Amino acid sequence: MNNDYGYNNKYSNKDPKKKRSGKFMEFVVKYNKIGWVLLIVLALYLGRGTLSRTINTFRNWEDIQEAKGDVILMQRLFNADRFYLEDPAEYSDVVVLENGTYSHNLRVGSDITLEQEKFEFENGDVFRHVTLPYVDTLDILDVETLKMFTRYKYRSGSVYFYDTEKSEWSQINTLRGGTQLPQNTLMYFVFDDAYYVLFDPLYTYEEVDDGVWEAKDELTLLSHTNRQGGGWDIISPYYVREGMVSQNWTLESSQPLVDLESGELLPGMDHTEKELILMGLGLGNGFRWLSDGYYASVPEGYTPYGEGYYYRSDDTEQLDLLLAAEESRTASELAFIQLYKIAQNINENGYFDVPVQDTQLYNEYGIRYGYADLGANAQIGQRLVTAAQRYGKDAFEPAIRALADFYAARLAEGTLPEYWHYKGEIQTVPASADTLKETARFLAAAGELLGESSYAELADSLM
Repeated sequence: MNNDYGYNNKYSNKDPKKKRSGKFMEFVVKYNKIGWVLLIVLALYLGRGTLSRTINTFRNWEDIQEAKGDVILMQRLFNADRFYLEDPAEYSDVVVLENGTYSHNLRVGSDITLEQEKFEFENGDVFRHVTLPYVDTLDILDVETLKMFTRYKYRSGSVYFYDTEKSEWSQINTLRGGTQLPQNTLMYFVFDDAYYVLFDPLYTYEEVDDGVWEAKDELTLLSHTNRQGGGWDIISPYYVREGMVSQNWTLESSQPLVDLESGELLPGMDHTEKELILMGLGLGNGFRWLSDGYYASVPEGYTPYGEGYYYRSDDTEQLDLLLAAEESRTASELAFIQLYKIAQNINENGYFDVPVQDTQLYNEYGIRYGYADLGANAQIGQRLVTAAQRYGKDAFEPAIRALADFYAARLAEGTLPEYWHYKGEIQTVPASADTLKETARFLAAAGELLGESSYAELADSLM
């Protein structure tokens, strides 16, 4: 007789699988509390970073509130790793120029600091440069990485880029949520065939010396897209470490910025527009675009030197390419931006200094870093004159005049030197014929632009 009153009828000897299943369910029911405890422990382990930041936020709340500035991070308590990049209500510095308006703003927050630059061209195109320096407050929050969210309010898009490792053109025809974006290369976004963005990734740099930065490309994290309502977020993670800053630039327009279809060469050049912009400006070719101007790889024989070291340069190779591509609106705008930033770097002595030390010059003549390379300065001056003629004098005249006066002062002292240092005890080197020729060209062009006959007379004396 079956005395289990029907409770164990399903555990008959004829069905051993059901019997085993029933025993398993008994085990689950009996020990479910242990399972829940394990799940909670696992959740706490996986979320320990967020929990730690949250605890530290409350623990250091008074210190955080005493920090200078407003809170910049969005959803700060539980998502201290993200913020949305947006225009400030007002820029603190605004300069109106002949071909557009330059704006600059520095926001010092209680959590992070954000420096934003914007140039609005008369044709509606907008160039932006963002700098994100390290701040001590992030230590309080135990934040190791942040994510910059850049939002574009369009429904669909694609991205084009030049793959430097494969040496070929690539494209992602359809952006989706979570689409991974290429690393260490310039990207060209096309949103709804209505908005176009050249997007340089968020790179991390560490200052090695004044005017010299080390590019930390190994710290460049993989960016991706995120679908948000009717638009897209480009999510750019980056490391937060003492002594480092991260920088990103974009050029945005309601008109196509790069000719993707035409295979025609730009007039007088060996490049199509696509090659010049996407390949020529891509990183890995020895140049960088930092917020204070144009940078090139530090050559061997100079100090400080190292792999990935870049210095604020007097090399005009890339700028010459951009200036020569007058038929490309994008190249012309990018040339203006770089030359405008270069013009701001002229020092109090009236020249563009070399921030790295040439070992040979130092050993033979005692010339340290901070010297003027007069041949290179004359070439920079010629590019600034070209920029003034093309974009208007407002942005470039002060630097051109200061540099011309510097050459006039050197000529008044006697023989023009090849190199000059503001330290009086430095021995100078007589200028080569090429430097004299470049100087004469600059002074003649500056005299014509500024209407100063004295500069033209100096140019004649050199010739």
